[in-house]
Amino acid sequence: MARCTSNAVIVLGGYRGLMRAVADAALERGLRVLMVIPEAYEKDPFPPGSIIVRTGLGYRERSLVLVRTSDILVSLGGGLGTLFEELIAHSIGIPVLRLVIPGDRLTTDRLASCFPSGVLDDRLQGKTDYSSNGRELADKVCSIASSTRR
Repeated sequence: MARCTSNAVIVLGGYRGLMRAVADAALERGLRVLMVIPEAYEKDPFPPGSIIVRTGLGYRERSLVLVRTSDILVSLGGGLGTLFEELIAHSIGIPVLRLVIPGDRLTTDRLASCFPSGVLDDRLQGKTDYSSNGRELADKVCSIASSTRR
């Protein structure tokens, strides 16, 4: 994102696991990081320079706020919460880009096996766009970001 736009905001659901690595890398590159935090994470430490929204909400409700705040949903893989966020994005027309690692190790990886075309529901216009490596995914994010400005 830092390559293609200087005004990107990375929206994350917390500062744990992979989200921590993404936040730290984004902040190091001068990008803004907004964290939409569920009530259960509100007492966690957060990195200086990040914008923290303590929602007071549970995980599922926070996921809705996180997705509706975003222009693009980028999924690097995860479990049920990530899958739920992808489904929300599809239902409201937000583009979904997913990094797929071969082997179906994560819950979200299995979705690519079930829906190889990326179309989850023929009634919706969107589809998940799968990428097999980070560079390809980043290029797709930049392409969409340059044409999707709210």
